[in-house]
Amino acid sequence: MSTSAPLSYLILTFAVLGCAVPPREATWPTTAPGMTQARLGDDASIVEQPICVGARSWSAGSLGDTVLYRTRHVGTKIAVGYFVYWSEERPYGDNAVSYLVLPALAMDAVYSHFLYLFPGIKDALYGPGDIEGVQVEYEQRADGSLRVVGGRADDGNHAPVLLSRDDLVDAKGRVVLLTDVWSHQLGAHGAASFADTPGHDVKCYVKSAIQPMTDQIASAFRLGDERHPLRGAPAWIEPESPRDGLPQAQVAAAKARAARQ
Repeated sequence: MSTSAPLSYLILTFAVLGCAVPPREATWPTTAPGMTQARLGDDASIVEQPICVGARSWSAGSLGDTVLYRTRHVGTKIAVGYFVYWSEERPYGDNAVSYLVLPALAMDAVYSHFLYLFPGIKDALYGPGDIEGVQVEYEQRADGSLRVVGGRADDGNHAPVLLSRDDLVDAKGRVVLLTDVWSHQLGAHGAASFADTPGHDVKCYVKSAIQPMTDQIASAFRLGDERHPLRGAPAWIEPESPRDGLPQAQVAAAKARAARQ
């Protein structure tokens, strides 16, 4: 009896949290037919730069119709934070939790959808959908066009990962972001070579599919802000912060993992 009481309280707590989550009223922006493409200054260059998202293996959730962005100048460079949306985050994919089946089902029944009837603990803690962030640093040429310098994102453990130009820019000049975990973090190395390999699909965004992040969307999806980033943290990180702070051993290990996949 001594162990059953705490377990009952734990289950009750999960039930209350899962059932108390308000309905998913937040809606990620979509593209609209005939939407004007007239942008000025930095925005004009940003929306002309294709952004593509790929995955090494299947994971739950559908990508949104748009990628949202914010910008900050750093000297002669411009840092762009991209927010990428998936409809849901569930523990299925190319991972041990899924292969063992029961752990994935148990996690899904609590974290993603409480008893498959109500929103789960994830919605209670973080908000609707799954939003991941990436920051890409560009060099702005004299003609206003952008040249990728590098970027940073998170790995599956929310640890920072530096991404090189070779990681990010494919043969078509597109910026490619890659995930290799069920939770969709975009810190996988080798995104460009992945996109260049026949048979690998990526979803690309350009023009009306690349839209500015607004305070209303940040609030509706509980993203936080620069001072207190809650979701998509790499897109909120201050561009002035050091970009060379990751140990070389960590970068080398991440690239080795990417090469093996």
